[in-house]
Order: sequence, then C-alpha cells, then structure tokens
Amino acid sequence: MFLAASNCSFAQTYALLADRLIDGKSDQVISNPTVIVRQGKIIDVNFNRTIPDSAIVIDLKGQTLLPGLMDVHTHLLGTSGDYEKDLYDHSPTYRALRAVMHMRTALNNGITTLRDVCSEGAGYADVDLARAVDSGFVEGPHIFPAGKGIAATGQYFPLPRDQNWSIDLPYGTQFTTGTDECIKAVREQYSRGVTWIKMYGDFITPTFSAAEMKAIVSEAKKLGLDVAAHANTSVGIRLAIEAGVRSIEHGREFNDSLIKLALAHGTFWCPTISGMERHPGPLLDSIHKYLNRAYKAKLAIVMGTDATSWNINETKELEYYVKNAGLSPMDAIKTATLNAASLLRIQNSLGQIKKGFTADIIAVAGNPLEDITLLQHVDFVMKEGKVIKRP
Repeated sequence: MFLAASNCSFAQTYALLADRLIDGKSDQVISNPTVIVRQGKIIDVNFNRTIPDSAIVIDLKGQTLLPGLMDVHTHLLGTSGDYEKDLYDHSPTYRALRAVMHMRTALNNGITTLRDVCSEGAGYADVDLARAVDSGFVEGPHIFPAGKGIAATGQYFPLPRDQNWSIDLPYGTQFTTGTDECIKAVREQYSRGVTWIKMYGDFITPTFSAAEMKAIVSEAKKLGLDVAAHANTSVGIRLAIEAGVRSIEHGREFNDSLIKLALAHGTFWCPTISGMERHPGPLLDSIHKYLNRAYKAKLAIVMGTDATSWNINETKELEYYVKNAGLSPMDAIKTATLNAASLLRIQNSLGQIKKGFTADIIAVAGNPLEDITLLQHVDFVMKEGKVIKRP
C-alpha cells in the first residue's frame, strides 16, 4: 500500500504558484512564477499561470520559490559533544541512526543536497546513508560521501600522543605516510564507494608534503574523484591549491596572493564561517576581510557549515556572508545553489529552477533579497518532486 501511494505521488503533476522566483542563476527576482513538476522533474516554468488540467495546485501566496539549497561541508556522523566518547562509546550503526535525524532536520531547513566530508571515525557509514537515501529506505538530502578522510599520520583527532600507546585505538580519519600509502588510501576509499576524497592538507601546522598531496589528487582524478582539502595555514592552502584540489575547506589564512592562486587554478573556497562565529576576534575579522576580497575577485565561494549536531540552522551561514563579508543576498544564495552545484559537478541537473532539472524546490515567506534571514524559516520543501514540508 505504501509503495503504491509513493508511486502515485511520484507520477502526480504539481503546479507550484508563488509571488516570486529566484531561479538560482538569474540576478533578478521574477514575479508570478508557475512551476510544473512531474515524475521528479521540472517540466515547465511559466509566468502566465498556465496549469495542466491534471495538476494538483500548491498555492504559495506571498512566498518566494528557490532551488533546494546545498551544504557542501557537513559531518553527518560527528558530534559537537565529547569527540572521543562518541568515537569509543558509539558504534557506526548508532551514529548512522542518529544521522537520520540530522538528515531530516537538514531537509526541513531547505537543504536538499549535502556533501559529507569525513565520517569522523565511522568508516563508510556516510556511503551507506547515501545509498539508503537513494534506495528510498530513509528520507534525506542527496548525499555526496567522502568516507574516512585522509590525514598525515598522527595529525588528527584523537591525537595519538594523548592516548595509551600500548592499545590500538581508533582514530577519526585514515592515517597515511608517504606517497605509496596516500595512493593506497585513495584506492581503498574509492573501492568502498566514496564520491569525494577528503584530505587534511594541514592540521594546526602544515603536515602533508607537496608530493603526498599531489599523489592523493592525481590518484583521485584517475578514478574520477575530486578532492576537498581541509587547509587553514597559508602553506597548507598554497600546497593544496597547487596540488589541484577542487576545494579549500575553512581557509583561515587565505590572503590576496592565495586568492589569486585559487582563481588561476579554478579552486573553490568553502569558508565554513558558522563553525568560527562562536569565537570572535582578529582571526574571524581576517576571514571576513579576505572572504569579501575573494568575492570581489569573483572566486567561486560555496556554502558549507561544518555541521555536526545541527544545533544551528545551516542557512545562518548565508547571513554571515551578507552581514559580515559583504556578499549581496543574491550572490550569497548562489553559494548554496549555482556555485555549489558547479562544485559537485551537478550543475546540469540541480541548483536551478529550470525546465528539465530535478524538482528540488523550496519556498520562504517574503523576499530573501530584502532580508536574508528569511531563509532560516523555510515553509515549503520539495525533493525530487516529493513534497516534504508545506505551510
């Protein structure tokens, strides 16, 4: 009975009527859109209220339609609490079941796609979550999993020097030393189904050598995978960009020369401001300053929150971009739509409200270009043509 109902819902035609449309690509808000959805796809976008006779009309009066948003830096299996307790006391199965709750929260917040960049010691549980969503077992965003992540030996939590050296305890990532081990780790992770490689390009101080980073990126590219690099130090950022990573995560010591280098290499920057706003000071001021400069230089910026326990709304990140880093509201929205889709190489199917694209659509009351915080109160969510949330 449930399967029949689900199939019926999938085959149903919907007509979404709203006051405004932010389509993900245009720089302008468009008035009085009608978006027609059938079998998970957008089959028409018109502005004259043309509605098929068979369509179920969803009238979102007073609302603005937008593409489903993307958070491209999350840790579904992580916790904002005691890291070691979570790692040692909770099985990957327990943590995956907990992540289902986080996935539902993300969906209700309008996040229909996320990239999970390291399972924090839970193995390939994020790969399983992605498969479960794709199979329809659980409800959640599209997931791009990176599995274990790769770090230089001893350079990630829990720090080995703080542990009992006589016991072989687990760590939050896969440790490697030398180019051979780096290549082997990429191959192992690929064999387990990851769709991204997460590399810790530094950890407090620079760690991997240039040769090791290049080995990771080169092997990933052979296998059709992109690399996201955790990099905060200026040396780590530079080496990662020169190695050919797809994105820099965090990037606390970005500067003018590194912005120029990233532009030359076509590198994306995922600044994860949400994770740092709790610690105001000179470092945060510097990040805001160079994020503004990167934006003015037209470096591709993508929204990522570093979310673990989902104790804040992900779209708070966009508020920081607008209020503290000087992005326009429209360009802030593009960091979570057009830019994020380009990063993930899904720009031909997601990130826009456009005929032929997957029907991942959200709506908020009012105009978010006048108040970016409206995106923290999403009223309507549709993923692949299925209504998840409505007013």
